Amino acid sequence: ETEYNGVWDPKVGQSEYAAFYVEPIQGTGGYVIPPMNFYSELKHVLDQHGILMVVDEIQMGFYRTGKLWSIEHFDVKPDVIVFGKALTNGLNPLGGIWAREELINPGVFPPGSTHSTFASNPLGTAVGLEMFKMTSEIDYSAMVMEKGKYFLAGLQDLQKRYPIIGDVDGLGLALRCEICTTDGFTPDKATLDYMVEEGMKGDIEINGQRLGLILDVGGYYKNVITLAPSLEISYAEIDLGIALLDRLLDRAMKR
Repeated sequence: ETEYNGVWDPKVGQSEYAAFYVEPIQGTGGYVIPPMNFYSELKHVLDQHGILMVVDEIQMGFYRTGKLWSIEHFDVKPDVIVFGKALTNGLNPLGGIWAREELINPGVFPPGSTHSTFASNPLGTAVGLEMFKMTSEIDYSAMVMEKGKYFLAGLQDLQKRYPIIGDVDGLGLALRCEICTTDGFTPDKATLDYMVEEGMKGDIEINGQRLGLILDVGGYYKNVITLAPSLEISYAEIDLGIALLDRLLDRAMKR
C-alpha cells in the first residue's frame, strides 16, 4: 500500500487511473510556466501506462498565451481538451470539449450522452462561432506575443528596482509578478495584501489624475500578482499599468 501502487497495479499491469488532468499554465496556482520539455515527458509516461492526458484550457485558451491553446507551446498533443470562458467572452456561458476521434465519435459518444449547465445552446453556439470568425480576422498570435513581451519587459524593469519582487515571468498576456521579502525569495503575502488595499483606495496620482489599481492574486502562498489583461490592451494602457504598479511598490517599500 504505497503511493506508487495506488497509481500502478503491477499484479494486473494496469493503471488505476483513466486520465490525468492538467492546466498547461496554472491559473489560480499563480500562472506558473513549466520547462518546455515538461509536458512531452509527462505525455510519454502517461502513454506508457495508458492514461489519457486531459488539458484544461479554460483560463489560457483562445490566444491568452499567444496561441489558440496554451499546450501548443509545449510540442505535445493531448488526448482531450476542455475549454470555456473566452469561448463566448461571458455573453452566454458555454463550455466545450475536444478529443481524439476514437474517444468522442458518435458511435461511442452519441448526442444525449451527457448534459451540463454550460452545454450547447443556440445563442451560445452562435456567439462561439462568431468568436472563431473574429479571431481569424486578426493575427492574435503575433499581437499577443508582442504585447506580452513589452509588458514583461516593464515588469522586469520593476524587478531590477524593487528587491521585494521575486520571480517575474509570462507567456503572451498571462504574466506573473511574485511579491517576496527583500531576499527576493521568501513569499510575502502580507505585503501583497497591503498593496491590494492601497490600490483600492483610488488615490494614486498619475499625470494629474487620481487612479486606483485592482490586483488579482494567485499562487500557493497568495503572494503572486497575476496579470491577464484584455488581448486588445494598448501599449499606453500597459505603460499606465506599470506606472501604477510602480507607485504601489514604492509605498510597500516605504511602509
